[in-house]
Amino acid sequence: MQKAPLFQTFALATALLLAACSGGEAEETSSAPEGPLVEVVEVAPASAAGTVRVSGMIGYRREPVLAFTAAGIVGAIDVDSGDVVRRGQRLATLRRTGAGANVDEAALARANAERDLERTQELFERGFVSEARLESARLAVARARDSSVLTAPADGVILRRAAETAQMLAAGAPVFVFGETGSGIVVRAPVASGDAARIHVGDTAQVRVSGAQRPGRVTRVGAKGDAATGAFEVEIEIPAPEGLRSGMVAEVEVAAAPGENPQMTIVVPTLALLDARADQGVVYVLDENAVARRRAVRTAGVTQAGVIVVEGLNPGDRVVAAGAAYVRDGESVRIATGS
Repeated sequence: MQKAPLFQTFALATALLLAACSGGEAEETSSAPEGPLVEVVEVAPASAAGTVRVSGMIGYRREPVLAFTAAGIVGAIDVDSGDVVRRGQRLATLRRTGAGANVDEAALARANAERDLERTQELFERGFVSEARLESARLAVARARDSSVLTAPADGVILRRAAETAQMLAAGAPVFVFGETGSGIVVRAPVASGDAARIHVGDTAQVRVSGAQRPGRVTRVGAKGDAATGAFEVEIEIPAPEGLRSGMVAEVEVAAAPGENPQMTIVVPTLALLDARADQGVVYVLDENAVARRRAVRTAGVTQAGVIVVEGLNPGDRVVAAGAAYVRDGESVRIATGS
């Protein structure tokens, strides 16, 4: 008769213990941090009233793609990426496949073309044919030969090799990307339309590459905006290009005219922009309580530093720079250390 109360007492104590443990776990769970982890940047104007700051790529003013004019098989590649070459230097040879299917016919065509060139040369020296006729005869000889030689069009550097020995190439297929050193070094930078209107040929600039600063000058302002981004390409010449290489990233500050209504631009990280369509997009801006709010913005192109925003943000706004894809409007977020 005394066992029942003892059992009930034990059961009651066990229930109370489980409830206490459960409450503790619930309290611990509720105190755990909530919301996605994000990185945040505080935005600032990218351009002041009298300047335009942009990022761009360094390159030679002329960087043509070199190719053979006929189809064939690459016989030899004489240079490689990074090699400095002189005007007229042989770069590659090609065994042509279109000179003639029959070997005898091809040899006969070459012989006839060479004889015609000799006769035309004599007539040209006597003044009976024009220089254009002589050039046509020379071209006929070149077409009749079963091999072609690709030479450097000027002093320069091989920026990239795009073919290999024994490779079959179509006519016009790229063999080298060539940088003409005599053409000079420039920075090509995309600029928002409002800022591009303030920039003129001849404006001075300061170019910063790897922490070093050197003077520059605007030599070209694009006449048409990019169809995808709406940005205009501006070209800045660097008179002292020592140590610079094609493909380097440069920060440029152009001393542009303020204009009547200068457009303030802000650059945000590329990952911050969501739902991008033409010149429209969305970013998340944090309030004082670290709550994310969607905000529509208007953009004007993309640079190496990020997306150019010309409307929708103010200096000092805290924008979600990484992790925006996991955030919902009105949601509290956790800010990563160091943001």
